Amino acid sequence: MKNVENDKPSILIVEDEKIVALDITRTLEKMKYQVLTPLQTGEEALEYLIHHRPDLILLDIKLKGDIDGIDTAVEINTKYNIPFIFLSTFSDETTLSRAKRTEPYGYITKSSHTNDLHSMIEMALYRHKMELTAKKNEELLSITLKSISDAVIGTDLDGSIISWNGGAFHIFGYGEQEVLGKNISILTPPFYPNELPNVFDQINKGIEVDHYETVRQRRDGEIINISIKVNPLKGPLHTVNGISLIARDITAKKRLELEILEASERERHRIGKDLHDSLGQNLTGISLQLKILENMLRENNLKDEVDITYRIERMIRESIKQTRSLAKNLLTVTLQNQGLSVALKELSMHSESLYSISVECRTRIEDDIIDEVMAAQLYHIAQEALTNASRHSAAKHIKIDLDEDDSEYVLRIRDDGSGFAEDEKNKGLGLRIMEYRSNIINGRLSILTQKSRGTTVSCRVPKYQ
Repeated sequence: MKNVENDKPSILIVEDEKIVALDITRTLEKMKYQVLTPLQTGEEALEYLIHHRPDLILLDIKLKGDIDGIDTAVEINTKYNIPFIFLSTFSDETTLSRAKRTEPYGYITKSSHTNDLHSMIEMALYRHKMELTAKKNEELLSITLKSISDAVIGTDLDGSIISWNGGAFHIFGYGEQEVLGKNISILTPPFYPNELPNVFDQINKGIEVDHYETVRQRRDGEIINISIKVNPLKGPLHTVNGISLIARDITAKKRLELEILEASERERHRIGKDLHDSLGQNLTGISLQLKILENMLRENNLKDEVDITYRIERMIRESIKQTRSLAKNLLTVTLQNQGLSVALKELSMHSESLYSISVECRTRIEDDIIDEVMAAQLYHIAQEALTNASRHSAAKHIKIDLDEDDSEYVLRIRDDGSGFAEDEKNKGLGLRIMEYRSNIINGRLSILTQKSRGTTVSCRVPKYQ
């Protein structure tokens, strides 16, 4: 209820002493507030509030009737959410203790100076306005969090879950009450390294964490692919007091990417076979025909024509060599027939011959235990790393290691080349391709490099997916 002329708030006075009520009314009217007809008892006030909504109530603690000001305040808090300020001449400790529990917006004596009363009213009205705004924003945020399909999870700095939206229930299958207070690690599969403690440590140190992809386990045990964005929750003085995780289920996307990659692998194999069986054989046939032509020209003592024929034949032999090399890179027959370890060793020997460098390969796993798709991606990561090292970093020695621990397969390619600067990591197409292949098999690719000190490419892949 606002005064239309001056747009000042409406104030209800609940005071059982008429003279005091009249004096406060006059004071408030001088301040241009809209003062409603004063009431004398708590019962009258509660009856009045059924049909009217003042902006503020000045409420005497000691009231006549069956309920005093404190009991009236309890009802106001419960039913109406209207700010109130207690009025009193004096009160004992017991009464004050009861009054505090009602959380009044202020407490002022009836003999207080006019300025004090005005300040108290304005502060109470402002605080209530801010609380309403905050509550509205909180409700809007709550509705938004419930309606979005992404999982939005809040944790403390130790990883204990403090908030869990509907999207999290949909993605992970856990109800809110099942997870509140539990550590976020309950979503990490037992076979998969838990990267979150390290991520949380980085966030707490103020280090920004990029969006990344990983795997998680649903309540029913299903393993799913998700993308995660991690942000700090900051309190006063910008101190980090919690972590926010936004997770999206990308299992279908990863499955489609894998199907596309498998189709690409089949096409790669087909092109390699065509190069080897068709183009390579045709070039070989042409080379043989040129050899015959060269012999005929030599018999007729046509030296210049012989020289031209010889040069053409030499060019064709070089083309045959290049065609076979291309076919070798595209065809992964050894990988398909004999497994990753043998294929990597063959790749090492081929790279030594092709690039005239030293390549050492050591493997410590059984080939038949690695999934075919995983083996293909690890092979191509090694192939790409070898190409980068030999062509772009002037490496003289490269070492390939394929190993395993309890939960992961680990592929490492080390070279003694020129390396590159940290800010160049995301610029090379080859590096991005390796990252993409690693993500396809839920791997974690890391690249350690220093100018003039070589590069180490590592890919760690969970064994059980």
